[in-house]
Amino acid sequence: MKLKRPRYLGWITTAVVVAAVIIYAVLPTPVAVEQVRITRQNLQTTIEADAVVRVRDKFVVAMPATGILERLLIEAGDSVVAGQIVATIIPPEIDARQRSEAEARVRSIESGIIEVRQRLAALSPLIEQARRRAERIGRLDQAGAVSKEQAENARDAFEQLQREADALRARERAVGYETQAARSILSARPGQRVAVRAPSGGVVLRRYEQSERTIMAGMPIIEIGDTSHLEVVIDVLSADAVRVRPGMTVILDGWGGGSRIYGTVRRIEPAARTKVSSLGIEEQRVYVIADLSNAPATLGDGYRAEAAIVVAEARNVPCVPLGALLRDADQWYVLIADAGTVQRRNVTLGGRSALMSAITSGLREGENVIVHPSEKLRVGDKVQ
Repeated sequence: MKLKRPRYLGWITTAVVVAAVIIYAVLPTPVAVEQVRITRQNLQTTIEADAVVRVRDKFVVAMPATGILERLLIEAGDSVVAGQIVATIIPPEIDARQRSEAEARVRSIESGIIEVRQRLAALSPLIEQARRRAERIGRLDQAGAVSKEQAENARDAFEQLQREADALRARERAVGYETQAARSILSARPGQRVAVRAPSGGVVLRRYEQSERTIMAGMPIIEIGDTSHLEVVIDVLSADAVRVRPGMTVILDGWGGGSRIYGTVRRIEPAARTKVSSLGIEEQRVYVIADLSNAPATLGDGYRAEAAIVVAEARNVPCVPLGALLRDADQWYVLIADAGTVQRRNVTLGGRSALMSAITSGLREGENVIVHPSEKLRVGDKVQ
């Protein structure tokens, strides 16, 4: 017996297919998002700015008096020792007026020696006090009574004062050589050669003159510096400079080498200056001076670098990428993926670095936050 085909089977099949298509189109489709799991990390809050490396102690050898400077044989990059002859001049015959001026110059230089010695005398008790304090805090650190940071700051303060004293002693020697050269000019006979000596040991950084010619008194001849003692000058906004303190760690990068260079903030200059940014905006900027602890031999005077000043450091704190943070009026929040559904969480921020921010409340370790969420993403949406 032949079975009869239902009369409306085709219509029923078509209706079922259309209904299935409509239901599939109406159902929400999970949105593909980028998720990051909340983990605990060590976070450094830094101030990043451009920096320039320079030799800390530089001495410019200048003409002690007007005369003929003979051709210089010394080249930039040559090493010199204190007292080495770096130039020879032939002073002209001087009259009574010129002699009086030269004698006044000698007295002026000698007064500089007195000033340097007075500064050294004032610095000596400060160095002794810093030494005792560093030793005392060092003993407390060994006993576990103070933090490592306090011990390092005390030791750095003592070493900085010692370096200042070394710089003053080098300046005292330099002024002594200037005085000797000026006196030689006074006692020299017409046509007699007078030697100009290096005030300090180091490397010739710049040579201002080369060929023989007549040079006026006070004009620079060469510049000498000790390239083993480098410092970095960091150009920061005044709003950032108020957060910087002596003793803070500086990380130097982007100088051309593959390794990082570390230093310590020594001084924040008290006066700001106005600088126009590349966007044409006037900014108040301040120089922060830091000493370098592990500068390589390839780094030199005037080299550019990128500096990061560590103003705060937190250990083992929950962190999220800055790209996950959203703001609603004064409230920060993130979007999390909870069982494939978008949820909002209000959070309280801690310190932040260039890429990450610490979270003090609102999130738990192991939760997934959505990074760079789309503006169309809403709470309750399905995500994958």
